[in-house]
Amino acid sequence: MYKTIIIDDEQNCVEVLEILIRQSFDDLQIVATFTSSKKALEYLQSNHVDLVFLDIQMPFLTGIDLLEKLDKYNFHVVFTTAFDQYAIKAIKLSALDYLLKPIDEELLNNTIVKFRKLKGQTDIKNQITSLLQQYSSPGLPLGSNINPNNKIAVAFHDKIVFYDPQEIMYCQSNDNYTTLQLKSGEKVMASKTMKHFEDILAPNGFIRPHQSYIINAKFIEQYNKKDGGFLVLTDGTSIPVSRHRKEEILMMFKGEF
Repeated sequence: MYKTIIIDDEQNCVEVLEILIRQSFDDLQIVATFTSSKKALEYLQSNHVDLVFLDIQMPFLTGIDLLEKLDKYNFHVVFTTAFDQYAIKAIKLSALDYLLKPIDEELLNNTIVKFRKLKGQTDIKNQITSLLQQYSSPGLPLGSNINPNNKIAVAFHDKIVFYDPQEIMYCQSNDNYTTLQLKSGEKVMASKTMKHFEDILAPNGFIRPHQSYIINAKFIEQYNKKDGGFLVLTDGTSIPVSRHRKEEILMMFKGEF
């Protein structure tokens, strides 16, 4: 039996992958799942596993950041991502494999076949060490492959507008739309989901303290413990912190990430 763990900050993504694995691969034993990158790191530091399904873009600690913090590697890594840009990067880094979300059953099967074939035949430590060295970019933190000066494209029904991520204070979900609050005070509504903006903004210092919000960490002024906990931004806006994000938010303020 191959000990397997799943790491993804989206609980529904964890559950879908877990179901696919349990129904089709009897030799994979899912020993743990994590939506917290911090807890996943703690687990990997003290437990042996054979295979890790790892989301690349997670708040506070990306998949690459997590690998960088480990001092030993005895497992194969399969990157999972909803953002094709990172999947392409993963191929170049020679990870065991990558899977785009939503995960295709046939591609998952191909990945497991590849894992079985390579298990015991690959120097995992050298593979991951090489991965980390190649992924690191001069002048940027490990795990960041986007120039912070790059603008993001926001499509409207009649035009496309380019915004500097550092001019965006926070994003708020409105069903299948997302409202961007700019530093200038302007608000713009885009016809893209919150997940879309999370994927493109996370490398630029944005975090998701709540299901309905993504915020630019540089605009956080304080964390208030009242009423279940909320963040106060430099313009006075209060952003709620969900219960399952609270621990990681506090760790961020303590400087652990």
